[in-house]
Amino acid sequence: MGDVSVDDPTLAFIDPSASPRLPVDNPALTSVDPSVGPHPGTTRQYHPNTPATIPGGKNHLQQMEGDIYANIRNTENIYYPFASKSEFDLANWLSSGALSQKEVDSFLYLEHTKVNPPSFNTSKDLQTRIEALPEIPQWYHQQINVGSYKTKAPLMLYWRDGLKVVKHLFSNPVFGPSMDFQPYREYKVIDGCSQRMYGEFMSMDVAWGIQDKLPSGHLFVGVIGASDKTPLTIGTGNKEMHPVFISLANIHAGI
Repeated sequence: MGDVSVDDPTLAFIDPSASPRLPVDNPALTSVDPSVGPHPGTTRQYHPNTPATIPGGKNHLQQMEGDIYANIRNTENIYYPFASKSEFDLANWLSSGALSQKEVDSFLYLEHTKVNPPSFNTSKDLQTRIEALPEIPQWYHQQINVGSYKTKAPLMLYWRDGLKVVKHLFSNPVFGPSMDFQPYREYKVIDGCSQRMYGEFMSMDVAWGIQDKLPSGHLFVGVIGASDKTPLTIGTGNKEMHPVFISLANIHAGI
């Protein structure tokens, strides 16, 4: 599913033509001793096919250190290209809400806004600054035509490259301490008997079975997909969208 390389406890990716590999000798990755589970009174048996590691990978934060504005963020302003945290929060609110570009411009032209003006004066300037932020998987869009079937409005598909989204999630150091990279069987002694405990995906028999089939030193990344209809407008066309959400089975369910 794309190459994974780790030179750091937080994971990363390199050449997408190679196979995924991860280290398991770092506490930040395994979280527990190989023979002792994280819950009191439990023990773990990890799969004998231990994921290996190859050097040179970079996690998401390390990749940010390579962009052209890294020096400014590290020495002058961590919120660059915005002037401060409050301005960053304002930009986030303006860009993630339901305001059109015209409405954003109207807000920026208000006398009240001009008393404490942000460093961007128009919606176009705001968009330019957002595009200068560290890259994430970009959005694409295309119109869908279904034969001779006619719709009141064009059917639009907005999408991201699924593999790039998976890589982005997997290389995010925020998730590093809360991810499993090797299937395991967890046991707890109850009333004098050792009983199997199930919890995260990697504790399941299906994960153990998948690891059985992999070449030595490899691991797998489980992808979870879910979809749900969401109304966009009510009373003004009743438009709907059907978003597909992606997560990783390796990430702990409580995160």
